Amino acid sequence: MKSFLSSLLPSFFDDSPEPQIGKGLAKAYNDSRFGKNHKTFCYAPSTNMLFAQNGNVYACCHNKEIAIGRYPEQTISEIWNSQIAIDFRSRMEHYDLSAGCEICKSDLKPDAFQEVRARHFDTLQRNKNYPVMMEFLLTNICNLECVMCMGEYSSLIRKNREKLPTLEYHYDQAFIFQLDEFIPYLKETRFSGSGEAFSIDVNYEIWEKIIKLNPKCVIMVQTNGTILTDRVKSVLSRGNFQIGVSLDSLKKNVYESIRLNANFDKVMSNIRYFSDYCKQKKIKFNLSLCVMRQNWEEMPAYIEFCNELDCVATFHKVWHPRKYALDNLPVIELVKIYDYLSKFDFEGKTPTQKLNREHYHYFISVIKEWRDKSREVNPYDEEVSVLGYEGLIPYLSRKLYDYLIAQNHDEATTVELRTKYITKISAFVEMFDTLRDKERVLRAACLREPSLILYSLENFSIEENYKQFKSYKESEFVD
Repeated sequence: MKSFLSSLLPSFFDDSPEPQIGKGLAKAYNDSRFGKNHKTFCYAPSTNMLFAQNGNVYACCHNKEIAIGRYPEQTISEIWNSQIAIDFRSRMEHYDLSAGCEICKSDLKPDAFQEVRARHFDTLQRNKNYPVMMEFLLTNICNLECVMCMGEYSSLIRKNREKLPTLEYHYDQAFIFQLDEFIPYLKETRFSGSGEAFSIDVNYEIWEKIIKLNPKCVIMVQTNGTILTDRVKSVLSRGNFQIGVSLDSLKKNVYESIRLNANFDKVMSNIRYFSDYCKQKKIKFNLSLCVMRQNWEEMPAYIEFCNELDCVATFHKVWHPRKYALDNLPVIELVKIYDYLSKFDFEGKTPTQKLNREHYHYFISVIKEWRDKSREVNPYDEEVSVLGYEGLIPYLSRKLYDYLIAQNHDEATTVELRTKYITKISAFVEMFDTLRDKERVLRAACLREPSLILYSLENFSIEENYKQFKSYKESEFVD
C-alpha cells in the first residue's frame, strides 16, 4: 500500500508540497541520476539493510541517527517491516533530509551531484517485499591499528590504544539462519567499514551461504589488503566478489606509518592479485585513499597509479584525529595545498579515467571550500585557551547548541539534547581527580568536532568516555 506522501508524488514537481530541499534543487538532482522518473531522494531505506556492530540496523552507513530496528530484539523480517522503516521511506519520498542525512545534504551541489551517496542506490532493482542489498558490519575484528581509525572499527585499537573491553557481539546463529529467507532476493552485499573483512570468520559463513543460495549476488569487500590466504582465494574463486583496497600511500615509509602493523610490499603484491582477479571477472576494482596531512601531495600520483591499473580512485576526508585533518589547517597551508593540487589534470579517455578525474577535481573543490572558510587565527581556539574550568562548560554548551540547531532540530529538541549531552560530559569529567585534568579534558572536548563528541556520547557509556579521554592528549584535537 502506498503511503500518503507517495500518493502525492506523481505530480511532485507540478503541484505537490515543496520538497524539503526545494523543488529546483530536487529536479536538478533527479535529472543527474541514473534512470528516470525518480519519486524519492534515496532508495536506501527501500532497498538496503546495514547491520552494525551494536545490533542496530540502518538504511545506510552515512546515517546513524535513524535505526530502523535492532537485533536480536527483533528478527530481520520485523526490522525490515518496522514502522520506523516505513516512516523513513516516506521521508525520502518527500525529499526530507533533516533526520541524519547531513552528509548527502552537504554534497548536494549542482556541480558535484555525482558525489551524493544516495545515488549509489539508484541502480538497484527494487523488490516490494525484501531488501535487495545488505551491508554487514558485524564486528570490529581487525589486524591493523591505523592512525586515523578508532576502536569502534578496530579491535586492536580498542584493546591497545583505548584500553577498552572487547565490544559485545550481537549476531548469533539464529541471525545466520534467518538470512536464508533473504539471500535469494539480494543483488548486492557489502562487507566494509568495520574490521578487516577477510579476518572475520562469520563473514565466511555468510559468503558460503550466498555462494550456495544466490551465486550471482555481488559480494563487495573493502579490505586493507594485508590478508590473501588460501581460504580467501577459495571463496574468491567461487563467489561473485568485487574488491576494494584501502591504500593510503604509494611510499613504503608513509604507508607503514599510517597503517600500523601492515607490510607495504606484501600489500602491493596483494593489490596486483586483486586487480588481476577483477579484470578476469570483468568487474570494477577500487583503491581508496584517506587524504591527510601525511599524504595529500600524493593525490596526483595516486590518480596516475590507478589509471595504470584501470581501477577507480576514491578519496576520503579525514576528520579525526584533528592533527591529521586538512580542514583545520591555517589558511596559508590550505592555499599552498590547493595551489599545488589544482595545477594537475588527467586524461579522460576511458570511463575509469573520466571517473578518476571527476573524483580528483571534486576533492580539490572541497579543499577550495576549506581554504575559503579558513582564517589564519581561529578565534575559537584563542577563546578556549584562556578559559578556566568555570568557563569551559558554558562554552561547550554553546558550541553543541550551535551544532544541533544547524542539524534542523527545533528549539525544544535542541535544548533537550544539549542538556542530555552536557549532563553526560559533566558526569565523566567529574571522574577525574584534579582540577588540571578536568580542565584538560574539557578543553580537549571544546576543540573537538561536535559530531565526534556526540558520537562518543551516544555510543559509549560514561565510564568508556572517561577511559577514552583519560588516554587522550589535547594535541590530538588541535593543529
